[in-house]
Amino acid sequence: MVYATAVRGPRAMGSSLLAWTGMRPGTRFGHRRAGVRWIVWSCVIAVAVLLISLAAGNHQRHEGFSVFDEGAHFDYVLQLAHGDVPRSGQLISQETMRVVSCVGGFDEPAHGCGVAHRNPAHFPAHGYSYEATQQAPLGYLPYILTARSDVAPQSALYDARWGGFIWSVIGAALLVWVGWLADLSLLELCTVLSICLLSPVQVYAASTVTSDSAAVPAGALVVATYLVARRRQTAMAGVGLAVGILVGLMKGLFVVAPFVVLVGLVIADVAQHHKLSRAGLWRRYGCIVLMLLGVIAAYSGWVLLQDARAIVSPSVVLHALQGFQTSTYPLPSTFLTGVEGGLSALTAYAPAALYVFWNLAVYGSLAGLVVLKGPVAGPQLRAMAAAIFIGIVMLAAAFPLTNFILGHYNFPAPARYALPLLPIMGIVLARALRLRGLLLIGILLPGLAVIDQLATGQF
Repeated sequence: MVYATAVRGPRAMGSSLLAWTGMRPGTRFGHRRAGVRWIVWSCVIAVAVLLISLAAGNHQRHEGFSVFDEGAHFDYVLQLAHGDVPRSGQLISQETMRVVSCVGGFDEPAHGCGVAHRNPAHFPAHGYSYEATQQAPLGYLPYILTARSDVAPQSALYDARWGGFIWSVIGAALLVWVGWLADLSLLELCTVLSICLLSPVQVYAASTVTSDSAAVPAGALVVATYLVARRRQTAMAGVGLAVGILVGLMKGLFVVAPFVVLVGLVIADVAQHHKLSRAGLWRRYGCIVLMLLGVIAAYSGWVLLQDARAIVSPSVVLHALQGFQTSTYPLPSTFLTGVEGGLSALTAYAPAALYVFWNLAVYGSLAGLVVLKGPVAGPQLRAMAAAIFIGIVMLAAAFPLTNFILGHYNFPAPARYALPLLPIMGIVLARALRLRGLLLIGILLPGLAVIDQLATGQF
């Protein structure tokens, strides 16, 4: 197994919490020339990975609407582009209905592109623009830059989808920053970029109109903010809260990223019996706690605002969307399906078989960090790896439970909800794996999987 043969011991970091990232205080910049060379080559690697990701998602970018609520996401973008924030209960626009009718998708054939009045009742969820009930607006901002309403319906969708690639570029830039802060080698950075940007789930999100394409940038921003606070050895309370609010206004489910970082820190401290003063606790936990609270507060405030602005009760809209699948009590199988989804971030939505091996190698290595003792990994890396699995279980339990409380709806957490965890997974593995492990999961398997996918047309 990968984790049994390719995991190295922790670097000498003392007792600092920076150890889970392998950061070396005092060597942040190194020699100026080496630092400049690292930046140049890291940008080259990031651009190369972005281009591979673009090629892998090009097929989907020219398909009809995705089954994952893309029509409602697209309508949200059009409303924002017209200067209006949609309300709960608002119907999808005639413009959106024309594009959906013209392009088709999710097993629905195209019905014509002509300019005509269309009945919203003939569209999913009784024609409600239902993402307005659930989603905050910031996750759609790049799509506003690329969406156009003065073009043919097919072009309107394809142009809007380029907003997802903008999110990938932002994510790549943030990951390079994380690599700099964490003092990663170029190979380690390549591993992080591959895991985050070549995941078929992320590629799919970046090739469609959805706020899920902001997940990797959100996770990277959380990690980068935490690393800056640790380097400064201050709580950075205002910055942490501001970042949390920003992430919460991208998508509420992105709360899983600061949650996992916080859980990992707590597990590491408990395992090592750290005793901190009140000031020490504030310096160590202040930033990440405020990020977590910021996400919760921002998204909760947005939901309350949308409830106040609602044209139709959000419960009515939610029933129109999900009322076809209910249960009398929470089902264990729904939870288990959600766990399976969370453990499939590198293989879901990708028929090419090599993605399965890549997925097993990555999650197997993380599991190895948790269960293997001794020289395999230090307590910080082990704690963060364990926190990742805890976060996946939390998502798998919280999402269906919330849906059940709202109306006995029975839906598991899909694989794409684990996307904010990819930057954390990448950093942990980059600091834990030996050279052959990095080559395997950072270059060989993802590269071969993409080549196989493109060569065989398995999309």
